[in-house]
Amino acid sequence: MKKQKKGKKGTAQSSGKKGLWVAVIFGGIILALLFAGVDPFSKPQGKTKSFYVKGGETRPVLDPAQFTGMTRAAYAAAKRYPQILDQVYCYCECDQPPFNHVSLLSCFVETHGAG
Repeated sequence: MKKQKKGKKGTAQSSGKKGLWVAVIFGGIILALLFAGVDPFSKPQGKTKSFYVKGGETRPVLDPAQFTGMTRAAYAAAKRYPQILDQVYCYCECDQPPFNHVSLLSCFVETHGAG
């Protein structure tokens, strides 16, 4: 009978258990989607979003003093951090005509960001 070498305590065993749990979780998610009638492996049909940010907005942000409350705070943040907002995708579909915005910053160079 051979003696087994003992390495670090539980290294091989714990990594195997971790991989098993990850597989079980992902398998459960896929099963839940299938039972809900969603095929997670098929391409979406119809209108889809690209979530691609063009960036490069050059127009200035409107003066926050034109607005009140949370809207003023949003325009002030856009004015203070334009380089960040120019890298963020806007989820209100304003990248489509007639607005054709290039990033979230584009919403704040006009009154679109006010709601």
